[in-house]
Amino acid sequence: MSRAPGAAEFKAAMRHFPTGVTVVTSLRDGEPRGVTVSAFASVSVDPPLVLICINREARSYLYISASKVFCVNLLAGDQRAIAERFASRLRENQFEGVAYETDVTGAAVLRDAVAHFDCEVVEEHHAGSHSIFIGRVLSCVSRSGSPLGYYNGDFHDFGIKID
Repeated sequence: MSRAPGAAEFKAAMRHFPTGVTVVTSLRDGEPRGVTVSAFASVSVDPPLVLICINREARSYLYISASKVFCVNLLAGDQRAIAERFASRLRENQFEGVAYETDVTGAAVLRDAVAHFDCEVVEEHHAGSHSIFIGRVLSCVSRSGSPLGYYNGDFHDFGIKID
């Protein structure tokens, strides 16, 4: 039986898996909160369900867990600055200067995102340091444009088609 990989080995291998970049937002007592997340996936079409994975040490975890709502904003290829802003440890005024609206749940829908999925939490599962939230999609909207991606430790515009 082989040994389990260490954190550095695991991270190095995972860097080779390209992912989309999202900002997951929620709110508590009317205050919006957001966090950059790459762990996002479709679960079911009928009913429409998605999942996100959030570190339970993140402040955003408390917002989602308490409010039972979240919005996944799929960032556009030119929204790297937004991804970096919500990946930082900025604790106060996180949305200062950030253009957003709201949809069904009241969670922030970031302007110019390629798509958003406004959700209510239907299940939460703990796995290691993270929680997996499964959300029922109450509303979703998409527009044309290329998505922001993350691969090998850096951001990329995933809108380039290979023929």
